[in-house]
Amino acid sequence: MDPYERDRIDRINREAELEKTPGDPHATEPGDSKPLIVMVAAALAATVIVLGIMWMNNTRYDGTNPRPVAEQQQPRQ
Repeated sequence: MDPYERDRIDRINREAELEKTPGDPHATEPGDSKPLIVMVAAALAATVIVLGIMWMNNTRYDGTNPRPVAEQQQPRQ
């Protein structure tokens, strides 16, 4: 990059800095993404908990037979 190009870019950047007002949006900072990461981690944890509860409370099996209750032969009377 030649010196004239560099001076031109510096001048444009200085002018842009002078035009800024306190309410203008700015680039995000690394700390801004922390709440999003926490929300994603909480959602994953909640999913694991719910799936674990569903697996533990699986009523298709009675615990004594590997076949589901609905597929077991009923004793004849």
